[in-house]
Amino acid sequence: MSALSFLGLARKAGRVEIGEEYIAMAARAGKAKLIATASDAGKNTLTRAENAAAAARCPIAALPFTGEELGAALGKGAVSALAITDIHFAHAFAEKLSGERPGFEDIRAALAERDEKAMERQEEEKRHRRNLQKGKKKK
Repeated sequence: MSALSFLGLARKAGRVEIGEEYIAMAARAGKAKLIATASDAGKNTLTRAENAAAAARCPIAALPFTGEELGAALGKGAVSALAITDIHFAHAFAEKLSGERPGFEDIRAALAERDEKAMERQEEEKRHRRNLQKGKKKK
């Protein structure tokens, strides 16, 4: 599966925000895990995406795809910027992107670290819930 096809899958799963306003809202809410811009995005769009990425403290990627290519993959018109709101999807997208094109290894590595921490938190929460159900007490 290509990186563009994977973006379509993430959109169907409801894990992609499209457009500057939605990206900014996701960033302010702390939900944006990766912000990406099209290769032909305008200067204002790039500035707003950079500000949103700084607010969310998440990586920003200048994708090698045009707005038309992104739009076609996402089932929309031209898309100049998007945010992936799930760390697992963001990491998998970065994996696919770095496998297809050079230059995205640093973003992939940063997202891999965050994904690993998220998995650890999920496992810890599962253990906590099991302990609560079984009535396990601290010594």
